[in-house]
Amino acid sequence: MSDAAPPPPAARLVDRARALRDRIDWMMLFPVAAALAWGFGDSTMAMVLVVVLPAFLALQGRPASRTAPAPAETGGTVSAEVLRQRLDGILADCAARDRTTAVLRLRLRPAEGTDPWDREAEDAVLARIALRVISAMRGRDEVLRSGSDELTVLLCPTRRADLPILMNIADRIQVAAAEPISLDGDVLRGRSAIGICSVAMAPDRSGRAMLAAAGSALAIALRDRSDAIRFYNSDLRDEVEIDARLAEQIDAALDAGRIGAWFQPQIVAATGDVAGFEALARWTHPELGVLEPERFLPAVRASGRMTELGEAVLAAALDALASWDAAGLGVPGLCVNLSQEELSDPRLAERLAWLVDQRDVATRRISFELPPTVTERAGDETVQANIDALRQTGFRLDLDDFGTGPATVGHVARFGVHRIVLDRSLIAGIDEDPGRRRIIAAILSMARVLGIETLAEGVETEELSETLREMECSHFQGFAIARAMPLVDTLTWLRTHRARRGAALIQMRPQGTA
Repeated sequence: MSDAAPPPPAARLVDRARALRDRIDWMMLFPVAAALAWGFGDSTMAMVLVVVLPAFLALQGRPASRTAPAPAETGGTVSAEVLRQRLDGILADCAARDRTTAVLRLRLRPAEGTDPWDREAEDAVLARIALRVISAMRGRDEVLRSGSDELTVLLCPTRRADLPILMNIADRIQVAAAEPISLDGDVLRGRSAIGICSVAMAPDRSGRAMLAAAGSALAIALRDRSDAIRFYNSDLRDEVEIDARLAEQIDAALDAGRIGAWFQPQIVAATGDVAGFEALARWTHPELGVLEPERFLPAVRASGRMTELGEAVLAAALDALASWDAAGLGVPGLCVNLSQEELSDPRLAERLAWLVDQRDVATRRISFELPPTVTERAGDETVQANIDALRQTGFRLDLDDFGTGPATVGHVARFGVHRIVLDRSLIAGIDEDPGRRRIIAAILSMARVLGIETLAEGVETEELSETLREMECSHFQGFAIARAMPLVDTLTWLRTHRARRGAALIQMRPQGTA
């Protein structure tokens, strides 16, 4: 026999009220109550609005407004265990009321091409972004700071959390995060990557599983782009595990020389002659095969070894030039990409000139491709000094993604580039799209007036190459010419290309006598 006394009538009444609360969505009754109140006059309706609705909201645990600051607003960071407990509570509420929910994990970074933030600035920026995100969400959605540069959004129980709805929420969050922030006289700009997991996507209906799944989606988003949005699926978990393994192996791979370059040819549009090759980073992995830079660049960047990667690719490019020269294949030059991290090194130009001089290669045979983000650092003295020094040393300069990135004619003049690169997204479909073709024609005309060359990347069909040739684009690169290939394959390709060019020239010569 139990010693516990029966609960008092008041407690039983509260329990019954809570049970009623769990079965009924009082918000759905509000329009009915308002309509009834309308028939009794303005004062009665006001009483319903001011007293009854807040009372029911309080009974459900729904605050009528966000009066108490969330941890994200005050700068406090919640632990993983607190996040799990809160999400488990939301899931229990969803189960009781036939609702669903979702988790969005957001990582904030300085916009590409801008200076990194110190800890104080990072705290201030994240606190302001949190306020903006809160204002973009519904009243009961929780916005919590879950790391030094991370926010986690827990959606309150809702009837729907499908892909379009979650994408709309993510878009609102990114718009809020992208707005410039004024701090101590400086204007700071950020970008946010977001990983999302809903109940329907989760590997298990638990707070721990959903948080881990959203974290996996965020990791893939960060690998792809600093402002990417990714939804969880079962394949992402394997990708995250592979990325973690690559991050652990990156140092050994660089030290052992397993990261080098493959080469994609660039041709002169008017003649079809080889203008050079672009050296593209590749990692020959013992288990995963040949990896493209999109797969391992985040790991290299996180390890702080972008400079070593750049040197490895340049060394491979110089080796390739030596091989082509020894074979008498007459490749005019090579293009090597520079990263923003390399351009921020005050000794960059001196170091690159020394590496090239050690191989006894003329600087005019090497082109360095400037990333599009360099335009956002145009006022950086170190970046500008490096660009000037590279040009004065005799290196050629290409400016990437002109027409789609932030570069302008002013940047072309300021950096003194020799060639602008048209991205594949800009030239795609110009043989069928008159409007886009006019844009390309204007860019090519501007380049001719300025006396600089042009390179169209992503030329994948003969029709597209013919259209660009008619428009007097200087150089082509893309699958229509050849895919990127290891050095040994370039030797065969060059000989075959030369033979075809020779045969074509013979066919073009006049036959017979006048």
